[in-house]
Amino acid sequence: MSRFLYFLLVTALSALPMVAQELNSDCPKRIGYINRNQVDPPTIELRGLEGRAIDSNGIPIPNICVALFTERDHRFVAQTVTDDDGYFRMEKVGIGRYRLVAKLESDYLCPVNLRIRRVSSPRGSRKTKLVLHMQPSGIDVCSYGDTE
Repeated sequence: MSRFLYFLLVTALSALPMVAQELNSDCPKRIGYINRNQVDPPTIELRGLEGRAIDSNGIPIPNICVALFTERDHRFVAQTVTDDDGYFRMEKVGIGRYRLVAKLESDYLCPVNLRIRRVSSPRGSRKTKLVLHMQPSGIDVCSYGDTE
């Protein structure tokens, strides 16, 4: 192998970790379980796990880290991030009881913590979607979720 090709190969390989970090910079690491609820909201039953994050004016919020944990012992299950239009989706989540945690990497917005029950989806049934209402930290009402 010529020195020039070797140089190009080493340069390309050394850039890969930086590219991977850049592509995953929205949720650079697995978020931990967090619960700032003063009172737990009722469990939300869902056939699929998808929805969107919005602010108090209904404007979509991109780059919200959305993680799923087991209800009983809060073990990590899956994580995704909202897209430019505030939408997220988690595929292949089994039937069961979970906690959904959504937060911005910075602490500007109060995190969401929801009790979720994933149920089976009968053929032809309409999927209910989550709406994560993200609120600034330090106000009387923390972020919360409901369905549309």
